[in-house]
Amino acid sequence: MRKWFLGAAVLLVAYLAYPYLTLYWLDRALLTGNISALESLIDWPLVRQQLKADVKLALIESAQTQVGKDSIAGIFGAALTALLVPAVVDSAVDEWVTPEKLVNNEEVVKHRQEQKSFADFVTYASFTSPTSFRVDLRDPKDPDSPTLTVLMALSGARWRVVALKLPPPETWLGKRKPGTPSPAAPSGSP
Repeated sequence: MRKWFLGAAVLLVAYLAYPYLTLYWLDRALLTGNISALESLIDWPLVRQQLKADVKLALIESAQTQVGKDSIAGIFGAALTALLVPAVVDSAVDEWVTPEKLVNNEEVVKHRQEQKSFADFVTYASFTSPTSFRVDLRDPKDPDSPTLTVLMALSGARWRVVALKLPPPETWLGKRKPGTPSPAAPSGSP
């Protein structure tokens, strides 16, 4: 009975540590430029598919909010956005969301040259279910930077990145939430 309990405890610890180990392997792959490791740790087709859907939705919703602000230009802009966004987003995501682009990213190259881990970008890492794991990333040098959420799933016997959840669209569309001061304005300014 004791051996069974010990075996179960070892398996449980291994299971709980495995996604954190996967994060370590991702960090090592980025720091060594190991594209084949990134291809096995990240489900690139699934990540691209999810990003395309999220970006298209955000851009179309943003264009539709302009309809009420300026009737003619807003309607024309929303129609043009709905027409062009799918092809443009598909092409851009297919081109930019690749292991090669990731290892050649300016920030990744800088960390690789300094041999500095990306662990300081992690603000949160935890299970969300027995087969899913969430990691929140933020620029450690900028406490006001938006958070990028990485979702991992247990696929077969390994953890893989399956989705990236972008920060709110206003952070990457160049808009600020109402009531948020501009970067140039002091916090007490009207």
